[in-house]
Amino acid sequence: MSELSTLELLRKIREAQANPALIGDVPVYKGELSRARARPEVEAQLDRVRGYAPPVELDALAQLPDGTLGREYLRFLQSNDLHPITLTGNCDPEMVARNAFTVRYAIIHDMVHVLTGFDASWPGEVGVWAVVGGQNYSRGFRVAAFMALVVAPLRCPLRLGEAWRSFRRGWRIGKQAKLLVAIRLEEHFARPLDQLRAELGVVLSSD
Repeated sequence: MSELSTLELLRKIREAQANPALIGDVPVYKGELSRARARPEVEAQLDRVRGYAPPVELDALAQLPDGTLGREYLRFLQSNDLHPITLTGNCDPEMVARNAFTVRYAIIHDMVHVLTGFDASWPGEVGVWAVVGGQNYSRGFRVAAFMALVVAPLRCPLRLGEAWRSFRRGWRIGKQAKLLVAIRLEEHFARPLDQLRAELGVVLSSD
């Protein structure tokens, strides 16, 4: 399949954003448009998840015990009126594969919230982006981590102290943990969070 032009990509992004059934394809098109890539040493570790996007069966997650990654992921989605990022299969597989970085991170973003204990508030988002910054996926994502903190005064002016603490905690988690974007987290849905966190080096702290 020939590569899409900038105008075609912009059109597809608009169409996908306007249709909940297509929203999962937005990261593919955005990655193709921006040409965003992880650092070479990170890209080299993405082969195991390149094109990996299994459907998330919410009913199956609901049957898992409390405290497992899958059950708590479902709880996070439901409490925040969110849905899993699911590829439709309409995108060229080669496009999906070469944009593994942006696609995979979009898919696991809410799972990272659960793994790291950050909620969906803006201080929580600051914390998760700090995890990304600490993992040093790419220069652009590291800048985005700092930008999340910079805009905190606009998004949560009464919670700036909390946002700063979330940033420090998230950065520390990111530095210590294994490369989360390269892990098939869906294969661990049935595992207890405490066990999985220990294996992945996700060390939570209150400070």
